[in-house]
Amino acid sequence: MASFGYSQQPRGLGAIRVTMQHTSRYWTTFVCGRTTFEKIIIMVTHSPARVVLMFAGLFTFLAAITLNSLSRFGVRSGIFKQSTEEVIIKYKTPITPAQWALFVWDFMYIWVFAMFVYFLTGLCRRNAYDWMYTTPAVLPYGFHVSVIMNIGLNIAWLFLFDRELLLPGLITTTLMTLTDYMILYFCYHGLKIYGAWLNKFRNTDLWLIRILVQNGTAIYTTWGTLFTLLNLTIYIQYETDVTKCDYAMLSLLLILMKLLVWFLLENFYLDEHVRYIVTIYPVVILWFSGSLSNSDSPQSRSYIFAAVILAISCVMFVARIALVTWKHYKRPLYNNKGPNMSPIEIALTQRRLFL
Repeated sequence: MASFGYSQQPRGLGAIRVTMQHTSRYWTTFVCGRTTFEKIIIMVTHSPARVVLMFAGLFTFLAAITLNSLSRFGVRSGIFKQSTEEVIIKYKTPITPAQWALFVWDFMYIWVFAMFVYFLTGLCRRNAYDWMYTTPAVLPYGFHVSVIMNIGLNIAWLFLFDRELLLPGLITTTLMTLTDYMILYFCYHGLKIYGAWLNKFRNTDLWLIRILVQNGTAIYTTWGTLFTLLNLTIYIQYETDVTKCDYAMLSLLLILMKLLVWFLLENFYLDEHVRYIVTIYPVVILWFSGSLSNSDSPQSRSYIFAAVILAISCVMFVARIALVTWKHYKRPLYNNKGPNMSPIEIALTQRRLFL
């Protein structure tokens, strides 16, 4: 499918033809008398590699949802020997959340599924340059590859945890957390590059990416990080000789350090990347609310430390909402003029990893 347009240019001495690589947009410049005309031909084409990665991610995610659902039935599923909840109860630790808090898994999967639905809508929508999922390519190939790797590790962890292989399970959740951070990096970096253009021409898509992609992956990463530390606590408690107080305090200290470092980074150093991410602290608050309600030793140091982290998380959440609201009105990320370059020109300045 092609469309044509002409724009009058200053006089030239001859006819030239220029083709830009990595795009489906071609310029043909020619001279007619004293006037130079430029004919723009836009060939709208799909990106097979990107489409394959999107559907591979979706099908892998659907397989993960199916297996997670079956894991709740334990031996009755015909695949698992016991339910995930039974293993969590068997290996209880001072930071294990109550079963009612585990509904976050369902909420999180619904959010991520909505994100995939948004991806698929890009296959059917076009802008002035190309299909929405290719131009601008806010989410590069690295994002989709990281998603597939992460979900594959999630599936592997289900079977390892079911067989009570604690060390391999800990290694797997650690790798999952690393791929979580890769996913965050790619989506934050992509929006920083194309955010100004989206703000001017596709504001609805800008907010959908912020809500569904950035905040959705933030929930997923936060829960995954906490679950990795839970697996670390389980392994130390049941596979080593470390005392109960020491391993609980170690995990809680790591969580507090991560919270403090992240609060400083997101508000003062990475603001232009993560301005509208607000879902991290509610996940931490929910986790520790479930952990405290599940504790059988409210006088222990680990219980008191967890309560302190819960209080700090609540304060951080309120402060985060206040700062984001204030910056939204007083320090907007983008000016009214918008970017001077098109998405195609922006893409030509990026490394292949971010295409």
